[in-house]
Amino acid sequence: MNWGKQLLNDLISRITDLFIIKFIKNTTPEKKATDPAIRRKYAYLEAYVSIVGNLLLAAIKVVLGLFLNSISLLADAAHTAADVLTSIVVLLGFKLSSSPADEKHPFGHGRIELIATLVISAMLFLVGFEFAKSSYGRLISNTPVKGSYTIALIMILGAVIKEWMARFSIDLGNRTSSSTLIADAWHHRTDSIASILVAVAIIASEFGYYKVDAIFGLIVSALIIYTGYSISKESVSQIIGETPAEEELNDIENIALTVSGVHSIHKVNVHSYGCHKEISLHVQVDNDMSLVMAHDISEQVERIIEANMNCKATVHIEPLEEIF
Repeated sequence: MNWGKQLLNDLISRITDLFIIKFIKNTTPEKKATDPAIRRKYAYLEAYVSIVGNLLLAAIKVVLGLFLNSISLLADAAHTAADVLTSIVVLLGFKLSSSPADEKHPFGHGRIELIATLVISAMLFLVGFEFAKSSYGRLISNTPVKGSYTIALIMILGAVIKEWMARFSIDLGNRTSSSTLIADAWHHRTDSIASILVAVAIIASEFGYYKVDAIFGLIVSALIIYTGYSISKESVSQIIGETPAEEELNDIENIALTVSGVHSIHKVNVHSYGCHKEISLHVQVDNDMSLVMAHDISEQVERIIEANMNCKATVHIEPLEEIF
């Protein structure tokens, strides 16, 4: 099972690499994109692929829905077209978050990306509640879903395409450490799930099982709402400000201690502004060290932390005898 999942992830990653090479000029695919310009290009790629993919898929569903006189396909087309809105939020979020620092915002506008994530999470909540509402309606009505095996097959094929789009967005989200792209991926996935549920409802109705999709729908609704909650909770926590992870603190300490003359560090603070980080720390040196030498050490520590942690570092020097 694990080897199958790994094989699928490798395939998705290879396809993502092909898209990066094809549509982003002078860029080599990266597994971890930390450069702001590269992150922005990856986000734009995800958004444009999502917009074009959703519009094409919606158009195909509309044409087939009219040809087959299927209300289910037309409704599914509307759901697919609506996903374009979340991709527009991605574009706006990354566009605004890349604005340079100014007098009022000296650390940049990186946290706008987190606000974009919150907006998409709110959309996920709405989708989840709508799923729950429609599923409950089907559960109490116990009426069949009209359709044919042809329509069910079209729904399933559309779901496969949307699931690929979700995995494509997740891959780029992991490469850029972007919760915004992960949230957008879940919108693709909800559309895929909706199509599968309609297909299941059509097939189950043929055998007289009218409540199958309603029960599945309620379960999926709970999953979508929980996902929206988890993503929004993480974003709110980052906006408020989190305590640095133990691993990150250890990395900062180990890097600082490589500089000759540094005895220890403490009072480490890490502030995240989207992909930009501000790190401040206190470094303890010999109490009889000259001011010039201490200042030189502080600059060395700042340079080596910035080079290894992709951040802006500020170091405060303290004499060793003031350890407490």
